[in-house]
Amino acid sequence: MSGWSTSTGRGWSLRGGVALLVTVAGCAEHAPPRIGLVLGSEGVRAAELAVADLQAAGGPRVELRALSGAYGSSAQIALQGAESLAVDPGVVAVVGHANSSASLAASQVYNARRVVQIAPTTTSPLYSQAGPYSYRLVGSDVHQARFLVGRIARPTAERLAVVYANDDYGRSLRGMVVAELAARGARPVYQGPYAERETDGTEVVRALAAAAPTMLLWLGRSAFFSRIADSLHRALPDLQVLATDGFGSETVGMGKNPRFTGVRYVRLVDDTLPALRALRARYLALGGVAMTDQAVLTYDAVMLLGAAIRDVGPDREAIRRWLDQLGRGRAPFVGATGAISFTPEGDRAPTYVLVTANAGPAPGAGR
Repeated sequence: MSGWSTSTGRGWSLRGGVALLVTVAGCAEHAPPRIGLVLGSEGVRAAELAVADLQAAGGPRVELRALSGAYGSSAQIALQGAESLAVDPGVVAVVGHANSSASLAASQVYNARRVVQIAPTTTSPLYSQAGPYSYRLVGSDVHQARFLVGRIARPTAERLAVVYANDDYGRSLRGMVVAELAARGARPVYQGPYAERETDGTEVVRALAAAAPTMLLWLGRSAFFSRIADSLHRALPDLQVLATDGFGSETVGMGKNPRFTGVRYVRLVDDTLPALRALRARYLALGGVAMTDQAVLTYDAVMLLGAAIRDVGPDREAIRRWLDQLGRGRAPFVGATGAISFTPEGDRAPTYVLVTANAGPAPGAGR
């Protein structure tokens, strides 16, 4: 495998034909079981690498059916994509969706149709009640809010500002972070949203400058932060920035954008694990891009399902029972991100690490 290549503009495939990306349902009799994917390109690439590794290790032959146009946050599109996968008898499980809103919407279909759903990075607390067929590989944002605030040495000694993405992700985290701060006797000097598609962040910078915080809690993504970083640094040169997991991206991971330097942000996985470091190195060598946390967790999700198919066959109900037994009568599955088992609600125990952009693991980073 020498690198990534595109095929017909619809998806990514590993050169050499080791993994096949199926974009429409096939009709061949005795076709291999399919794993549905509702993720962006980074997730698809990671899933293809996992399928290649399964085959190289003599594991079960599986195919991927990716709905690349359905991975956004629209509930209607998520529902349509989920229905398309759920009615395909060849699809034994689904990895997705790309965010909490879509995962929650689609979970209604998967649970009604009794199809296992593994959400790689869905963090909404509501997902714990999605149903018995919905699992996730990360913890609830309740835990992330507690972790983030716990990284502030003296919350009451700081002038704290909270800026959050004006969507389900940001608004949910904002409520939990503010509650955690209040429990520690701290109250932000500023709270305000931003819109992801906004191109001019002047108002955000002006409001922050007026509030004069010493620390900014960024509950959002890196793209908008990059647009305001220079102006923000000029207005508040000594401002510390602490961000949630949404800040991570391929761009941040490559460590080449000076606008992100010094930003500390949450990672959903522990990069000190040797298996994970080796996987990231392979992925970078293959495609020339950093492997995001979503890509890493997608890889583990596909490998996990491959192990289930190997042990109990391509039966939807048998796969669900196999997942439920992990850590409870069956040894946890050991993936690149460590041991995987689930609570009765389908949640994995949270693991967080704080890293500094462009500088590797932050001193004293904890779980």
